[in-house]
Amino acid sequence: MSRKLAVSTLVTATTVSLLAACASDPGAGEASAEEPTLVRFGLPTQMGANNSPMAVAEHLGYFDEEGVDLQIVYTDESVAAVQGVNSGNLEIGSTPPEPLWQSIEQGNDIQLVYNYIREQTGSIVSLADGPIQDLEDFEGALIGQQSLGSSNLLLSNGILASVGLEEDRDFQNIAVGVGAAALQALDSGQVQGLSLWDTEYAAFEAAGTELNYFTTPEVESLFSTTYFVTPDYLEESPEAIAGFGRAMAKATLFTATNPEAALQIMYEEYPDTRLAGMSEDEQLEIDLIALERRLALLVAGDPQGQGTWGEYAPAAIESWADFALEAGIIGSDIDAAAYAQNTLVEAYNDFDGEAVIAEAEGWGE
Repeated sequence: MSRKLAVSTLVTATTVSLLAACASDPGAGEASAEEPTLVRFGLPTQMGANNSPMAVAEHLGYFDEEGVDLQIVYTDESVAAVQGVNSGNLEIGSTPPEPLWQSIEQGNDIQLVYNYIREQTGSIVSLADGPIQDLEDFEGALIGQQSLGSSNLLLSNGILASVGLEEDRDFQNIAVGVGAAALQALDSGQVQGLSLWDTEYAAFEAAGTELNYFTTPEVESLFSTTYFVTPDYLEESPEAIAGFGRAMAKATLFTATNPEAALQIMYEEYPDTRLAGMSEDEQLEIDLIALERRLALLVAGDPQGQGTWGEYAPAAIESWADFALEAGIIGSDIDAAAYAQNTLVEAYNDFDGEAVIAEAEGWGE
């Protein structure tokens, strides 16, 4: 595998200007007892059904209750979120783990602090009636990625490495974006496969496209999107991280209890998520399909019942380190457990879940 996201230069001018603007705020990371703590959060995807719990947490005041003044910075790709946290321009970042392992291998000390998507979202797909019916069929293929700075590129390269296929020698990755543009690239034959994620695929299938899915048992066992910080921020501001994580745990529980309410809240909080030319009911029907697929991964293992919101299972960390090495994501072994220590899990789970469930069940009444 030749591509290393951790050294990518694919940070867009928009991302750079956003991070610079955030860095210029003299109050970042500082708060008195009366003032909320500014938390600049790097999100590598746009707001949509897959991110609706965050909209819920904002709308229902869960961040406010924790003294967190949330500022979302859309970084467009994972590498920019990692760079933003490493440089101090973001307090908390969000990404699947692949670029984090690379950053750690290169000497950056990052701490994974909240296991958000507890099972793997990524895989490779092809058209069900197309020429790609087995992983080996991707030899000579073009694979569409959200961008060439997407963490999914590393994951799909690892999946293809399991059958001996190597990027640039046996297949190529190209950027096709997401949504309609990505589906058009697949339908038209511009690419023979897509490397995106669960909610994108669910939307394609809801629109009538039949897909073949390709992954490996090892990849299926891996967790996906995680929240991360620098060790300095973890030491200096554990209350802010704990509050952020607790707000997200509550919002995820609310969303799992009443996904339709979560989407309606997102439409209100983020009007740009409403699609032109489609009624709210029509969009809600499609978005519910995507969100319900994502929720299965967000609540895998019953985090509410087990008190494990945000927790990394030791076996999952070990599996990730093994896969990253075997797939060529990293070139040398790392002590992954040292970077995911679960120090704030008890704090994340310290809330009244029954009250959140009752709020979700009674929402809108």
